[in-house]
Amino acid sequence: MAVNHYSNFDTIDQAVVGFCKLCRESGLHVGLNHGHEALEAAHNGFIADTDTLYYSLKALFCSKQEDYPIFDRCFKIFWRKGKHEYAHKVTNKSQSNVVKKTNASLVMAGFNPNGSDKKKEDEEDAKSVSGASKIDTIKQTDFRLISSVDAPILDEIISQLMRQLNHRLKRKMEARKKGKIDMRRTIRENMSNGDVLLRLARRNRKEEKFRIILLMDVSGSMDKYSFFLLRFIWSLKSRLKHIEAFVFSTRLVRITDYLHEHELEETLWEMSQHANNWSGGTKIGACLEAFNERYSKRILNGKSVTIVLSDGLDDGNPELLKGELRKIKMRTTKLVWLNPLKGHEGYEPLAGGMNAALSELDVFSSAHNLESLQELENILSNV
Repeated sequence: MAVNHYSNFDTIDQAVVGFCKLCRESGLHVGLNHGHEALEAAHNGFIADTDTLYYSLKALFCSKQEDYPIFDRCFKIFWRKGKHEYAHKVTNKSQSNVVKKTNASLVMAGFNPNGSDKKKEDEEDAKSVSGASKIDTIKQTDFRLISSVDAPILDEIISQLMRQLNHRLKRKMEARKKGKIDMRRTIRENMSNGDVLLRLARRNRKEEKFRIILLMDVSGSMDKYSFFLLRFIWSLKSRLKHIEAFVFSTRLVRITDYLHEHELEETLWEMSQHANNWSGGTKIGACLEAFNERYSKRILNGKSVTIVLSDGLDDGNPELLKGELRKIKMRTTKLVWLNPLKGHEGYEPLAGGMNAALSELDVFSSAHNLESLQELENILSNV
């Protein structure tokens, strides 16, 4: 298939529309609404940075893991030359000015304004976030209502929060490592100073490594949240050393090694290739059983916090889930369950799996937005 590279286009709009058309012809479900948001992203400055453009458009155009290689191929073909050719043309035009041009450009490129768009209904329900309070609003917005265009902004906020969390936790850990004051040694070592204590001697004790174990549900019912929670886990791993991470649906997959990738999208792609049961059913109890059999004795200790990220909607045996959680609780300092549904008004944990799990948990909290995830600092600092 002959491909017109973006250097052949005269304007940002033509380049973005041309890329939309290429993706569509290559098999991606790219409709009018996707093109509309791609143009909005370009005019808001995302096109000035290649990585940001890549993440933004990939989040917008890929609805399942099978779309990733198609998108990557299209992106490399279309944007591989003159990466910043249009950067100097980017202006902070208002969204209304962008919208005026968008529909006509897309229609001329062969997109049907009246055609079906899988994402259109979700986006119409999405919360609009703009203005000076944009960051605060995004922090409080349910992940399932975050616009794809705002995803890179969310990534940056997550990164900033992780830097702050890492700094505060390190200070607390360093304070603990100092140990308790040893009065006998203090007096003995300061005898030559008369009544003046120049140095406090402390008892040094061997500390077990503080470790976080994350077990994340990537089943179909978690689709709206897993996209953002995986980004949260990746950012957490980039800031804190001792983290073990797993994803599960109908089987358990260890993803710790993939979190060492420098690029977020590379990490997500590698994980998706090895967790081929994503968006399927949920066997939480069986997956935790596999965790206990293969990993728990080796990685859990007296300074570990185990965190389950799941909506608790389980197709398996509730009693098996309860029993496996009890085994984990015996080996870990704190067992935490973060459930996105808990942030919904009127939610009650009545589902079989979630109801069975409650009695085994030290903490049961929400994970539906960034504000709720900030509570993780309090959970970790009290270990």
